[in-house]
Amino acid sequence: MADRVTASAPNPEDLRARLRERLSALKGELERLRFETDRRWDELLARLTDRPEEIVPEELLRLSTTVPSPPARPGSIAADSLRRLDAAGSQVEALTLFLEECRVHASRAALLVERRGRFEVWKSSGFGDAGAGAARAAAIGSEGVLARVREGIPQRLGRANEISAALGADDATEAVLVPFVVREKVSGAVYADASADRVLDRDAVATLTWIAGLVVDRLARRKFVPAPPLRAFESAEPMPAPDTAPSFASTPPAEQPAAPLPKEGGLPTRPPAAAPAAAGRVLGGPLAPAGGEGDREEARRFARLLASEIKLYNEREVSEGRERGDLYARLRDDIERGRRLYEERVPAEVRSGADYYYEELVQVLAGGRADALR
Repeated sequence: MADRVTASAPNPEDLRARLRERLSALKGELERLRFETDRRWDELLARLTDRPEEIVPEELLRLSTTVPSPPARPGSIAADSLRRLDAAGSQVEALTLFLEECRVHASRAALLVERRGRFEVWKSSGFGDAGAGAARAAAIGSEGVLARVREGIPQRLGRANEISAALGADDATEAVLVPFVVREKVSGAVYADASADRVLDRDAVATLTWIAGLVVDRLARRKFVPAPPLRAFESAEPMPAPDTAPSFASTPPAEQPAAPLPKEGGLPTRPPAAAPAAAGRVLGGPLAPAGGEGDREEARRFARLLASEIKLYNEREVSEGRERGDLYARLRDDIERGRRLYEERVPAEVRSGADYYYEELVQVLAGGRADALR
């Protein structure tokens, strides 16, 4: 009887192997759900921004699309306009608000982004329902004036120019193309024009475009180093008249101790530790670089996660496999399981450019030695 009980007892190594397999499958499924949830949230936010008429009552929508009167002085930007842009919570929201602000100084505005060697309209404002569809379908070659814009040089366009015609704005009396610069790189172009009943404020559009580029960059950095937005002034309580001559040194209230002076050597010049990480982030959203850099970075990150998970649960096999150069033979099942997850998650067009999964296996499992992955 004792022998039968002993023989039927499960092998601890088999239990651990099965447990690792279950945990690996569970982690893969959780990761899939997280990626899917993020994708659906992005789609929902884009939908709410692009088509607010689906959720906002018609009377409120009419109020929100009313274009305010332009400022009296050409080239000036209202402080409220800057606060609206800086208060945006996402790149899509910031760029949509930016185009609305351009309408204060122009009849129509559109943001063009370069895709596959041609400029396409990402979003437009002021073209009307039919005109917006025609503008969105337009694909303009990157030669001519757009080539100059790509070099960072704003362009003035006269009546009956080819860009306005391509966008369905044949009635434009004048127009401009302004480079949209983010992180010292031209990421797109802004088109703005004037019809017969409006005057185009070129300097205001150029200034707004420059500010919008800073706002997009600031949005990315805020995820790492939170910063206060641009706020309106608050009314302070009137201060009593001092009994003595005024001093240039302010005295804080008793309940708030004065801040200490900086130590000898002045204020620190290095940015916070998180700032370099923000500077190196791949620009996403509508202004993402051509070629799907955001998708490739996401694929590489997922491949690194799969490779790190294999290493985590097979540390001894990884160490010995590196020494003997037979990692694949030892971890074939785990590596192939990861390969299946990678191919299920990453679109074929992204996988066709490079094998990120293999690259991460070499770096994470093999320590950079491809010959050990046999």
